[in-house]
Amino acid sequence: MQDKEKEKYQDDTVTIDDAKVRQVAEQCLAFRWSFPDEATFSQELREAANSEAQTSQGQIVLTEYGYTPQMEGLVFFPLLRQTARWVEVKTAFTNILAPHSKLLEETADLKERKTTLEKQRTTLKQDISAEWVEKKKGFKDDRREAANAEEEYDRLYERHGNRHAKIVKLGVYLPILALVGMVEWLINWEAANALFAQPYLAAGIVIVVAMAVAAASHEHGSLAKQWSHRCGFAATSETRKRNFTVLTFTTLLFIAAMTLVGYMRYKLAYSDLMGGSAFDSSNPFGERGSTGEVYTAVAMTLLGNLIVWLLGSMVAYWFHDSDPNFADARVRHLAASKKFAAWSRRMEKAMGEREQHLSMQIDQVDNMLNSRNNQGRLLVDMSEQVQEHEAMLYGRLKEVLDENLRAYRRNLLGYIKAGNLNVSFVDLEHGTLTPQEYETYPVAAPGKVLKKRMEFGPFIERRAAKRRMEEAVA
Repeated sequence: MQDKEKEKYQDDTVTIDDAKVRQVAEQCLAFRWSFPDEATFSQELREAANSEAQTSQGQIVLTEYGYTPQMEGLVFFPLLRQTARWVEVKTAFTNILAPHSKLLEETADLKERKTTLEKQRTTLKQDISAEWVEKKKGFKDDRREAANAEEEYDRLYERHGNRHAKIVKLGVYLPILALVGMVEWLINWEAANALFAQPYLAAGIVIVVAMAVAAASHEHGSLAKQWSHRCGFAATSETRKRNFTVLTFTTLLFIAAMTLVGYMRYKLAYSDLMGGSAFDSSNPFGERGSTGEVYTAVAMTLLGNLIVWLLGSMVAYWFHDSDPNFADARVRHLAASKKFAAWSRRMEKAMGEREQHLSMQIDQVDNMLNSRNNQGRLLVDMSEQVQEHEAMLYGRLKEVLDENLRAYRRNLLGYIKAGNLNVSFVDLEHGTLTPQEYETYPVAAPGKVLKKRMEFGPFIERRAAKRRMEEAVA
């Protein structure tokens, strides 16, 4: 053992007699209160209460704890005097503890410290969370946002038959719309380039047409899927007005784009019909024919544009959820949860560091406890058992005293009411009490008095006996 450890156990030069410790401790553990027979004592309670009610002469003066004189003499003091016997039994054990008080005190302090550390480890997550709520405004706001988003999404989840909302995955959806625009480019590029003979101008026109078709596909497809929530009776008038306005502008944009495409196609076809050479030797309309054939050829090319628009609208229809609010709630829920999860990971890291530190402290206390227990394990164990037994004795004594005090009061008030006696109770603090008021008066054994008696019973009893003798002589 190290020198510092030896210094802590200077009292170990006193030999601990294990047999004597066990013998005296077992005497303490075998101690029980001697309570009177229940039937006999109940009869004594009734007789004493009846006697006090009849001889009260209209007034009963209460003691400082609210007891009547006979209640105190019959219930309180006889049981209280037994505490002197307990102190005598415990004193023998206390004398054995005295030479080793330092060992016991250090052991008790270490156990209390270990209990505190283990409690801190148990409530660590709750404590750290409370600290973060208090010190980090962002954590508090994000946690509230995540909770609100989850509550809103759960409500909509149940409303939609316990299914998850469709979320538009932009990483997939936008490339598909771009593909729709690219197909539109391929359909119209040759005609625009041949008509305007300016590659940059033709590219700009084709890009505008492609964007218009892609935008129209998105708006028409999503609106068709969400019609009841955006333009139906379920929507508010403001929502319907806003969506009808968007639908109108989108449709006009699509019509304008198709008109431009039709114009380019017709212009080229008519020029070729009249002998123009816009396509040089390659004429997509075949040999020169009638005007009707030109219109038919133009209509077919416009049909290709309409097919592209329809495909884009179908893609938008498939990708979107029928309830836009449901999808928005899921997006908000996922975003808020992701943001809060980042805080949680930081908090978990901080909690892990704190928990590791606490575990190291607990291990150190455990090692010290093992060292001290090896010095006098039996003494420590028996001391704890005696303390637990003393707490049990205290609880049992107070329980019986409280019940007997209330039983006496019930009997006393019962005889007063049955005999229609005019009796009042005088309390130094509350003044005169009626029987009805005394019925609700708190009557219980004072805990401080009982604990003090169980610690200093013989001294208190000798002092009380001396006072009684002096009163008798006087």
